[in-house]
Amino acid sequence: MQKELFDMVNQFNENMLASSKRLAEINMRAFEQMVSKQAEMMNDCLESTAKQYEALTTAKDYKDAVKAQSELLKGCSDKYMANLHDATEMMTSVREELTGLVEETVKFTSESIEKAGEMTTKKAA
Repeated sequence: MQKELFDMVNQFNENMLASSKRLAEINMRAFEQMVSKQAEMMNDCLESTAKQYEALTTAKDYKDAVKAQSELLKGCSDKYMANLHDATEMMTSVREELTGLVEETVKFTSESIEKAGEMTTKKAA
């Protein structure tokens, strides 16, 4: 009886450790993806600033400058929306992975509690 209980506790601990490692991997991957996306967005902003400076210095009159800024703003807006869409997809993927992890952990924990209850009932009988 004690060996069975000991084995069950060991299995429970191994599964909890594996779940913790998986959680850390999911978090690290999400962090890396978000940092990469943020760096990409910052690069886009810097490029936009350089293009804006170039457009303003080469404009012949204010109409050319306004037109160039309008085009740059549209381009920035499109890039921003694309980045927002990508970030939303990334976070949705992370949410799905975390939901799966929680469901697996809850299922295993419930099964372990049932086993422990059965073992205790057998021992009491």
